[in-house]
Amino acid sequence: MTCRGPLAEAVLDVRAQGRRREAATVVRYSDVDAPQLPLHDVLQQRYELIRPLVLLQERTARPRAQETDTHPETVGALKRRFEAQGLLGLLPETLQVLPVGRQRRVPDEVVEELQRLKGLYDGFGYRALARLLFHTCARRVSHHRIKKLWHQLPPAAPRQLPLLDSHSYPTRGEARREVLTLYAQGWTKRSISRFLHVSRPTIPMGITRFEAQNAARLEDKSRAPTAPVRTVWLPLMVEIYHLQKRHPDAGGFRIWSLRGKTDLSVRPVERIMALHRRVYPDIPHRRRTWRKPAPGPHPFKAARAHASWFIDGRLMDCASDGVKWWSLIVRDG
Repeated sequence: MTCRGPLAEAVLDVRAQGRRREAATVVRYSDVDAPQLPLHDVLQQRYELIRPLVLLQERTARPRAQETDTHPETVGALKRRFEAQGLLGLLPETLQVLPVGRQRRVPDEVVEELQRLKGLYDGFGYRALARLLFHTCARRVSHHRIKKLWHQLPPAAPRQLPLLDSHSYPTRGEARREVLTLYAQGWTKRSISRFLHVSRPTIPMGITRFEAQNAARLEDKSRAPTAPVRTVWLPLMVEIYHLQKRHPDAGGFRIWSLRGKTDLSVRPVERIMALHRRVYPDIPHRRRTWRKPAPGPHPFKAARAHASWFIDGRLMDCASDGVKWWSLIVRDG
């Protein structure tokens, strides 16, 4: 119950504390010519009951009780409470008067944005919602206040985004742009992952690609090789053929170095050379093999048996009078 009328200027919040009620007073005027005011408020009725006693100090509670058909103790108690507390003393004892605390009014745009976010996704954290509201509405709202508003809002409305899945977008580039848009608005990676149904590692990967090469890197890049697959052509084969003719004993690495170009590796050059050996008869099929000459007589063949011969000889590390010594193992023949 909120006090109105005479207490409109004093902002109070009145709450009921029990079921016991005080007897309502009925105001009866002794003078029939006095105007009958429509007093529907208990506070007004009680004040009208003791008003002659307050304004006219010579009157007592008993005559006023007889005039209003009220118990004299009730009139006296109301008078004493009014003198001690003023109009607050006339309130029923079953009510408690509490001052209204400072309440900040949340702007309507914040409430509407919070309702929209609740319709999109209901798994936000309260601190994440505070960041989202700051990015979208430029309003700083504490997460404690957001928690109260979040539970006070009506059930979530239907979702507003037409595409709620990253796989529903025509291209991956558009899905990555949606991820970056939500991330720029303050969405956490966890909320984006659950809302768009993408894995957590995909989100920082897309952010890194955007920071590296801006929006151009968001599109899928072809993984096809940039160089042509076929590297062996007729002019190249003719060039290697002439090099083989001039250098018949050269190998693949030598021919590759004689070309002086790095557009082709050694392995394709060797394949071309092998093909030339099979096709052209003027290029030898294999390297020349020299015939091993027949063994001749030993130039130092002994004419007779030696008396002894040496098996091993090693230079000693020590020297005596500048003379080096050798260690010889001699076997008697």
